[in-house]
Amino acid sequence: MHLIDKYLKKFISKNDYILFQDKLTSANNSLINSTCKGNEMLGWMRLDTDIKKIEQISEKIKSEAEIVFVVGIGGSYTGAKMAIDFLKPFSENKIYFLGNNIDAENTLDIFEKCKDKSVHVVIVSKSGSTLEIRATLAVVIEFMYKKYEDRANKRFTAVTGSTGLLNEIAKKNSWNILKISEDVGGRFSVLTNAGLLPISIAGANIKKIVDGAIQAKYEFMETNNICHRYSTIRNILYSKGFKVELISSFSTRLDGMLAWLKQLFGESEGKENKGIFPSSAMFSSDLHSIGQFIQEGSKILFETILFSENFPKDIKISSNHNDELLRNKSFNEINLKILEGSSLAHYEGGVPCLILKFKEFKEFELGKLIFFFEKSCALSALILGVNPFNQPGVEAYKKNTIKLLG
Repeated sequence: MHLIDKYLKKFISKNDYILFQDKLTSANNSLINSTCKGNEMLGWMRLDTDIKKIEQISEKIKSEAEIVFVVGIGGSYTGAKMAIDFLKPFSENKIYFLGNNIDAENTLDIFEKCKDKSVHVVIVSKSGSTLEIRATLAVVIEFMYKKYEDRANKRFTAVTGSTGLLNEIAKKNSWNILKISEDVGGRFSVLTNAGLLPISIAGANIKKIVDGAIQAKYEFMETNNICHRYSTIRNILYSKGFKVELISSFSTRLDGMLAWLKQLFGESEGKENKGIFPSSAMFSSDLHSIGQFIQEGSKILFETILFSENFPKDIKISSNHNDELLRNKSFNEINLKILEGSSLAHYEGGVPCLILKFKEFKEFELGKLIFFFEKSCALSALILGVNPFNQPGVEAYKKNTIKLLG
């Protein structure tokens, strides 16, 4: 991975980096020494998940089911989906994500598609008390027990905490239980049981993912690296009035990544009337919609563009094509030129642009990217002065909804 910052030059000076150096060093030291705000939630940094156990459970589920329902919301959903979108691993087992919204039509459509298929249910929730999970689990249980009767219990796996509503339900019904550590929050849980079990079921090599994260952990230990540079850049731009980060991509494989990053940064930084608002765009389509705003609208945003150096597939336009401009050109080559052309245009129009290039869409690289963003997010929030690991605002909506339903 490497950062291309040539489209930041007129917005950030060397002196800006110097001014933020002490804050970065302090944030990094507090993270490494476990003295930072929210230090009771640093379990994501251990990277000590039992890979063999997850793979054994995954293989058993895959051998018994054509379809797997993964019930989860927030970090219990976005992390796994991000990885599956990124890797597109081959698996004969189809995964459907449920519980991330209360959409009756979508849920019923999935049930209809799966009525004649063998199904296993994986519920990912530390507590199980979130309203969306409780409601979805109620109808999933009804579907499964109607389908399998007294054999249904063997077709549930709960990935949950040591206590809580889901743990109680799982024990009562003799479901298989895989633990979520109490010191890992949902949005930081993709490299734990919560994310790795669904990713393994989808057919990915989870050991390679964790190995990539472990390498990144040691690469990003000292302060002179791209992880710390990215955290600093975000805070410098925020201090200069750029309050929105538009995270964009040129590949649909990164759809899930954009959603995960919006949660990771939004839920970690948006507190105490502070924080950069995370937004996303998929190019080229959004260049022909919000691209106008990016170019000439209010100067409130900066761009972070994710781009792979190697795409898995390509299409080459024929050498006999009648359009000379496109003759012998490939889609990936054209994509790169659109990246360069749009970044330059936005930069000249007053929008700071940062490009993060990664090597390829493979497991090891994904692990590095995940740890890069998790640590960057934690550091960025600590530099800002907020606790990266709580989410009091989310709890407020949950309490109001439960009152209204009652």
